[in-house]
Amino acid sequence: MYRTIFFMGILCSIVLFGCSTSSETVEGSSTNSVTSDILEKVKIGQLEGVSIGIGATKKEVIEKFGKPTRTGNAEYGFTMYYDGFSLEFEDYANSIDELNENSKVVLINADPKMVDLTGKPDEIKGILGTPSREILDDTGDDTFILEYSESDYLLKLTFDTEDDPVKYITLHIK
Repeated sequence: MYRTIFFMGILCSIVLFGCSTSSETVEGSSTNSVTSDILEKVKIGQLEGVSIGIGATKKEVIEKFGKPTRTGNAEYGFTMYYDGFSLEFEDYANSIDELNENSKVVLINADPKMVDLTGKPDEIKGILGTPSREILDDTGDDTFILEYSESDYLLKLTFDTEDDPVKYITLHIK
């Protein structure tokens, strides 16, 4: 009889202890919190790890980061390159001095390490959830893209293939 009660006590302890290890679920929800933080920043035109957002002016960028390491024109406009990220503006120019002081950032490119999103597509989906769209460029190079549409902004994570880690991250106005 005492053995039965003793074993029942142990069994109850194991069950209770087992329930308390459900902290993995609680920890998992911290991932949801991280996810929420990343996507909440995207909703307002900001990218985790880059301390300036879309809509910032040339003047604000220079005040915050100083002169860029290099400049040039890209798809959306004049681009300033900094360590780990670049900012594209709404206007084109031949030099930083020619770019209007009030020209605004319309696109941010960032190194995945800067944003702390360095995994493969399935890992990223585990962090950010189901993307708005998945794109496989099967025209020759098998580039794979995950897109997350949030408010007026589009977050793109580009991979060399579906089996490679993130190559670069882009946030821009839709």
